[in-house]
Amino acid sequence: MKQSQYNQVVRVAVTNNFNCTPKEWDQLDHYQAMFPEKYFFINANIKTPKLHTINDHPYQAVITLNPDLTPEDAHFQKLRALDPAKVGFVRLKWLPDNDDIREQLTRLTLDNYTVVLTLQRFHKTESLLKWGMLENYKHSCNNFWLAGEALSTVQKLSESYLDEGDQVHICDKKGLGCGGCGLCAKLTLGEDLKLSTLNLSSSGICPYNCPSCYAKRMQKRAVQWGNRPILFDRIKQNAKQRGSLVHITRIKELLKV
Repeated sequence: MKQSQYNQVVRVAVTNNFNCTPKEWDQLDHYQAMFPEKYFFINANIKTPKLHTINDHPYQAVITLNPDLTPEDAHFQKLRALDPAKVGFVRLKWLPDNDDIREQLTRLTLDNYTVVLTLQRFHKTESLLKWGMLENYKHSCNNFWLAGEALSTVQKLSESYLDEGDQVHICDKKGLGCGGCGLCAKLTLGEDLKLSTLNLSSSGICPYNCPSCYAKRMQKRAVQWGNRPILFDRIKQNAKQRGSLVHITRIKELLKV
């Protein structure tokens, strides 16, 4: 087997948003030149104004199609205007019993996009009740997580696409963090390599306020503790990538892995 030219995959803009501005592209090109052994791909949501410029650059992008949880036809049409070869996969936030999201998933698969479902979690009861029913979730480690029949349903849905080319996946399906998932590397580069993070200073703080955003909550907490909200311009693994988050370590202990 031919040895890969890469030894690591770097997801750019994990805790902010790659806004596709000239300064960001220039800074990313600088990092690629400095670290040719690393495979960089960008993280952006469909509302990004200059998203179309990914067509003009060599990097793949992971696009969140429903950042506000509500699918919009205009967002789908904006996605279709992008070069499919530049879209590593489409990230779709999942809510149970939501016909609009289910329809969006169907449209994506019919257009042959690879989809990774993020099972939306909530920090507060008020947020959860705005978007769903309490009975579909369990509370653990300060968050409400999809559980029970609602979780089984989406898992079966993903598995139903296995015969269609393994087109629909679930982010961190095993609950073991990025090390136990590997989708980011496999679906962009096609190899199972270590995943790291790079938040560019040219991207700044994410301008969006998505529902129950974990990154924004952590940034607010960091500021309260007297730290910077984001560690910019450094390639490193975050807690999920290291597998050191509390809920991940608990699952590892249960599974003895």
